[in-house]
Amino acid sequence: MLGIADISADQVEKAASPQRQNFFILLLLAATIGLFIYLLWPGRFFFNWPQFIFFCLVIFLAENFCIDLPKAGAVSVTFTLILAAIILFGPAIPAVASIFGALIWRDLKKGTHPYRWLFNGCQYALTAGAAGLAYTASGGPVLSALGRAFIVQDFPNVLFPIIIAIITFFLSNTILVSTVIGLAEEMSPFSVWVVNVRWAIPNYFALAPLGLAIAQISMTIGSVGVILILMPLIVARQTFQIYMGLRNAYLDTVRSLIAALEAKDPYTKGHSERVSALAQKIGQHLKIREDQIEILRYAGILHDIGKIGTARYILRKTGKLTEDEFQRIRLHPEWGAMILMEIKFLSNVVPAIFHHHEKFDGSGYIDGIAGEEIPLLARILTAADAFDAMTSPRPYRGALPVDKACREMIECSGTQFDPVIIKALLHILEYHDQEELSEGQLQFNAYEN
Repeated sequence: MLGIADISADQVEKAASPQRQNFFILLLLAATIGLFIYLLWPGRFFFNWPQFIFFCLVIFLAENFCIDLPKAGAVSVTFTLILAAIILFGPAIPAVASIFGALIWRDLKKGTHPYRWLFNGCQYALTAGAAGLAYTASGGPVLSALGRAFIVQDFPNVLFPIIIAIITFFLSNTILVSTVIGLAEEMSPFSVWVVNVRWAIPNYFALAPLGLAIAQISMTIGSVGVILILMPLIVARQTFQIYMGLRNAYLDTVRSLIAALEAKDPYTKGHSERVSALAQKIGQHLKIREDQIEILRYAGILHDIGKIGTARYILRKTGKLTEDEFQRIRLHPEWGAMILMEIKFLSNVVPAIFHHHEKFDGSGYIDGIAGEEIPLLARILTAADAFDAMTSPRPYRGALPVDKACREMIECSGTQFDPVIIKALLHILEYHDQEELSEGQLQFNAYEN
C-alpha cells in the first residue's frame, strides 16, 4: 500500500462474524492503551507539542485523500509522513498523531459506525508506534535528539534501522487490516492480503526515500519545507487515482458486455454471475492462488460473451438445433477469446474462456484436448457452467432439481468433467441448506468489487 488502509462502515455493520471482529478490535484498543502508557511515560521519549499539532494536521489531510482498494479498505500516502516523524522524533509523536488519520471527512458527513473509528485509530497508532520502536531499537538516530540532519558520515549505517521500520510498518499495517476485513467478510486474511496489498510492497520502499527527505528538510528549514515537499505526494496520489479509475472503467466495460449479452439472450440473465461465484468457491476449496481465483471471477462472468456473435433466433430457439446452428453456437468460446484478448486488463481470462467447453476425455471443443492439458481454470469453469445450466430453466427445457443435477455431474465425472473438481463441487453443495434451493437453482453470493 501507499499508506494506511481502513475498513468501510458497511463492512463493520454487516460483518459475518461481528463478535469475533468486535473482540479483535477491543484487543487492539487494550494494546493501544498499553502502548500509549509506555510511550508517554515522562522522560521516556521526546514529545514536542507544536510538532505534534503540525503532524496531526498533515496526517489528517493525507488520509482524507485516500483511494479505495478493489475488495475493501483504502490506501493513502500517510506512510511517508509517519516515517518522517519517526526519524525526526522517535515513536511517541507519530503514534499519537496518527490517530487523527481516523478522522475521514467523508465519514464524518455520512455518520460512520463507531467500531470503524475505534479500529482505525488503534490500528494507526499501533502501526506507527511499532515502526517507531523498531527504528529506535535497531539503532536509528532521532534527529531532534541529534540536533541536526543526517550527514554523509551517517550513511549507510542509518539505512538499516529505516528498512526495519519500513518492514515493521508494512507488516503491522497490512496484517491488522487484512485480519479485520477477513473477519468482516468471512474470508481468509491471507486472501485479503494477497488481493489488496501484496502488490504494494515495492511502493513502500519507493516512497521511503521521500519520508527520509521530509525528515531532512524539516530538520534543516522547518515545517515550511515539509509543506513544499508534499507536492510530489499529491502527484503520486493522483497517478494512483488514475490507475484505479482505469481499473473501474475496465469493470464497467465488463458489465456493459454482460448487459449486451443478457439483452440478447434473457434466459442467461444471472447465469454468468452464478457461474462466477460457484467457480470461485471451487477454486477456494482447491486452495488455488488468490490471483487465480480473481481470474475465475472474471472468466465466470464473461465465459459466454462470445454468444454476442450468435444469432438471436438460435439462442432463443425452443426446438432442436440443426447441425449448422449447433456448429455456429460452438464457436462462442473462440469468439469470446477474440473479443477479450484485445482488452489488456482481461487478457488473462482468455485461456479459461477459450477452453471451457473441452471435456476431460478429449471429446470437447475447441481444441479437443484432454485431462490436465485443459487449463485448470477452464476445468473449473466447465463444471460450474454445466451445473448452473442444468439447474436453470432454458427455452427448450425446465430446470433440473439440484439432486438430479448432482447425479448427472457424478455420472459424467472422468469423461466430461475432472473428477477432482466434481468432488470439490459436491463438497461445496453439502454446506448449503435446503432452504437456499429455489426452483432448482442454488444461489451464490459473488464477492463485491
